[in-house]
Amino acid sequence: MTPAATNLIAHSLSLAAADADPSVEAGREALGHWNRYPWYDSATDGVRRVEIPEPSNWDPPSWGSSYRFDFLDGVLQWGAWCLLALVLGLGIYYLVRTYLDREELGGTTAKRDRSKPDSTDADRIEALPFPMRTENLDLLEETRNLGRQGHFSRAIICLYSYQLIHLDRQQRIRLTKGKTNRQYLREVGPGGPLGRILERTMIAFEDVFFGNHTIDRVRFESCWSRLDEFQALAQQGAG
Repeated sequence: MTPAATNLIAHSLSLAAADADPSVEAGREALGHWNRYPWYDSATDGVRRVEIPEPSNWDPPSWGSSYRFDFLDGVLQWGAWCLLALVLGLGIYYLVRTYLDREELGGTTAKRDRSKPDSTDADRIEALPFPMRTENLDLLEETRNLGRQGHFSRAIICLYSYQLIHLDRQQRIRLTKGKTNRQYLREVGPGGPLGRILERTMIAFEDVFFGNHTIDRVRFESCWSRLDEFQALAQQGAG
């Protein structure tokens, strides 16, 4: 008998012996009945190889660093633009507010200066668009005296100064240091009767004061003779 046959016979006898053993049979039935032991082979009543699946490389979803940085970068950019818009808006608001407040203050001051009763003739003379030196604050009386004495060039300077001051009293113009004769003429209206009287005196004054010319009695009288008309027209527009 060959060794292989001998081993086969021995194995068969062991199986038969195992089958004859009640405890072995009970164990076989328990393992085969439940079918929950993957390592048990019921055909051979032995152990079989269990194939364990390899773990997968699946990773749970996560917020990657690049995504987080992109998200934060977008938020910061959006916040920066909002902050810039807010700063610009506030800057424009305060500029407009400052301009409007200045205009309102200027208008209020102008109205107050034009109507305040404590404005003296000395203040008005100081605000004339040319230096005026006289000890007599009654410019109308000074004009009359100079005309009687034949000083017509000096008299026309006093007459024009009186006309500007009188127009300021009547609120037809606003005497302000730095304004020009042409500006005052525009305030009165050069095309109207009052403006034409003022313009005649103004031209004679400029010929004397700026052109160093002399004027005669006739030219002086052409301005002086319209004093009553000038005062009446100035009074009509007062208010």
